[in-house]
Amino acid sequence: MTELRDELLPAHKRRVGRMESLHEFQARVARQFSSGSASPHDVVVAVSDGGAAESLESDHLETDFKRIASQRSTTSLFGTIHRRTKTFTAFYRHQVKAVAFLVLLGVIGGPLNYSIRWYVCCLRALLLRLGSADQRSGILSNRLYGKVYALKALLVDLAPSYGTQYVVWTAHTLVFTMLGLLLTRLSPVAAGSGVSQMKAILTGIDPRMYLPGYFDFRTLVAKVGGLVCAMGAGLIVGTEGAFVHIMSIITHYLLHWSVFATFSERLSARLQLLAAACAVGVASTFSSPIGGVLFSMEVTSTYYLISNYMKAFISSVAAALSLQITLLIANSTSNERESTVLFTSFPQPAYGQWEIPLFLVLGAFVGLLVSGMIWNIRRVALLRKKWRHADDPWKQFAVTWVDPLLVAIVTAALTFLPGEFTQQTKMTDLSALFTADDLPPSWHLWGSKFAALAVLSAVHIFLLPLCITLRIPTGVWLPTFITGAAFGRLCGETLAILLPNSDVVPGVYALAGGSAFAGAATRTVSAAVITLEITGAMHLMLPIFCSVLSSIAVANLWKEQSVYDTLLVVAGLPYLPLLDFDTGIVASDIVEPMLVFVTKKTSIAKLLLALHRMPGQDIPVVRSEACMVLLGSVSPTHIKRLIRHFYQEHGLSEVEVDLGEELGAVTDVSLASMAYLFTRARGGLNGQASFDHVFNALSTTVRSHNRGEGGDDGRTPLLMDDERMLVILSENWSPHKNALLRTPMKITQYGICVVRPMAMTISSITTLEDLHMIFTMLRCDHCFVCDQGALVGVVTTNALLEAGSYSNGKAVNPR
Repeated sequence: MTELRDELLPAHKRRVGRMESLHEFQARVARQFSSGSASPHDVVVAVSDGGAAESLESDHLETDFKRIASQRSTTSLFGTIHRRTKTFTAFYRHQVKAVAFLVLLGVIGGPLNYSIRWYVCCLRALLLRLGSADQRSGILSNRLYGKVYALKALLVDLAPSYGTQYVVWTAHTLVFTMLGLLLTRLSPVAAGSGVSQMKAILTGIDPRMYLPGYFDFRTLVAKVGGLVCAMGAGLIVGTEGAFVHIMSIITHYLLHWSVFATFSERLSARLQLLAAACAVGVASTFSSPIGGVLFSMEVTSTYYLISNYMKAFISSVAAALSLQITLLIANSTSNERESTVLFTSFPQPAYGQWEIPLFLVLGAFVGLLVSGMIWNIRRVALLRKKWRHADDPWKQFAVTWVDPLLVAIVTAALTFLPGEFTQQTKMTDLSALFTADDLPPSWHLWGSKFAALAVLSAVHIFLLPLCITLRIPTGVWLPTFITGAAFGRLCGETLAILLPNSDVVPGVYALAGGSAFAGAATRTVSAAVITLEITGAMHLMLPIFCSVLSSIAVANLWKEQSVYDTLLVVAGLPYLPLLDFDTGIVASDIVEPMLVFVTKKTSIAKLLLALHRMPGQDIPVVRSEACMVLLGSVSPTHIKRLIRHFYQEHGLSEVEVDLGEELGAVTDVSLASMAYLFTRARGGLNGQASFDHVFNALSTTVRSHNRGEGGDDGRTPLLMDDERMLVILSENWSPHKNALLRTPMKITQYGICVVRPMAMTISSITTLEDLHMIFTMLRCDHCFVCDQGALVGVVTTNALLEAGSYSNGKAVNPR
């Protein structure tokens, strides 16, 4: 019966044969377009009873339909659409500017990294025990230490005995540790690893709200000075996090140049360039363009745009090339001139296939050690944070000044007393671990190389949590690599004794252990790539990757996260990918119902008010206040053009004053000064306040108002009260001007403003889990909520953070 009824219906109404109905529809549209008849909206196309349609080949129909559809109208129900075709010249000008920016970023990063390491090496020289003439002559041959040799010799003359040398060593560590703390206090946000902060920033949060001053020049000075002092003092810290932060600040200021200002117009483009800056910072630290890019991708991004892949490599290769040129000009004898930071010497073959399970076991043991170390890092960081925010001033004083002094004393003791092997903190000084030869006498403690390797591993595992949680610039990669290398060498030496006829090479296990420890601590597979790149030992790819993967797998069995994520969570930074949400909570539970919008039929006065409330942000447009149907959004640039055109047409003056762009002619309580307070700081992602930041300032009492609480806290905020704000805005207007600016008009009048449809809105019943995925992938800071097309509110990043908690149950502390 169903098939019989379908046959009696026209083709476009049948339940079966839908593809034939689609072809029929395309054929009718093609005939209508070709005949030049009236619009299909005005003509009713009759269908014969038999439902017979003209038989056309499907491919020709689709081609004709696509040709018709490509001839789109240039008008819109919402206003004129201005389509600007990018010319050949404009396209290549944009490409050249983008490549120039990336190359310039790398050219700055390479020499800057070398300069900072040069000063670090100069300070390191003060810590070396010059016990013999042979050692002094070896250091003199190094150009990096030559400039401070006279000062080192003076310190040696003043320290004739072992005890006096220990005092000098400890005093040096104390002085430069405290100097690093003092420099970091110039900008407290310079403390810690920059990787954790950049992980949060690259999710799209506004650094002004959560990391004020992160991109300031003062922060750059504090970061560079603090890093030089921390490394020169001999603390167990790395440099990759600090260099990531430094290159991000440089990128921020490069984007303020007028020639590159267009890259700051879109948040997504700015975040891509910041991600490229992270790659330059990591690559210049490791002298590893490929591994550095991959490492930065893994530690700073949850979702990485493939289009940003090439940008990161261009900057990283430019940084590597500029570093090579810098080393050549400086006549440096560094191994980096040979493109391999760490030379290795292994026989061929360096391992047997039967050793692969042993490398997997080595990685498993390393994973266990890393989990314990990260647990210790989290406990130390939480304890210091608790004391830092305690009400007792003595606890605050102790954690600020006494605690760093004790850490410096302990670090000096544990790095000086065991012997020379614990004083080696440079990659090139550890080359003895990565050879097939026996360890030199300087790597023996109590006559045993096993004791020396065990002590070196234990000292770094103990000191690393104490040092990287201080309020100084830090990093973690190099200390973790050294720790793993010592442990791996210990395991290799043990196997060589247990299996004397197996040709075990202990240096291979040192290389595998170092990469495994660094990979498990940072949860990055690219640690293996960096190891292969800085050593050039590509024939060891299989054992190194097996160790790294095994260590990461075992470390993931425990609840501890990576070092960067642990420090991020302890610091209370907002990081959406780590948040968990209750499955029963939906968008309507956290929506902010009081928001800034304009209607399609509005007035110039209300447009001015919207601009002052949301400076630099797109304004949503609704059909009317009665129905609140969302039509789209309008750009603030278009609104300003419309206002200027209206002022010019009606002969009105002081348009710049009313727009808030001239502060000299307004009073302190005017809306222009309010807009200035929003936009004067340049520490944000694009030089202006984000939607989240502005809305947070506008709606300080929205929640209490929404919940119906009584008292003053439930009143509408001043900046959200239309009548009171219009009175303030028009206090200096003449009656004629006031009447003109309050006259109703369509926002699309004059064809200047274009109401663009929203790319995406959410429903009020959207779960927070889905909303969390949207915010994380799109890296947006707000999303409008609609019910059946009607605008009901907005959800911001701050509201989402308040509703979530980290996977360990710790609540987020939004600002």
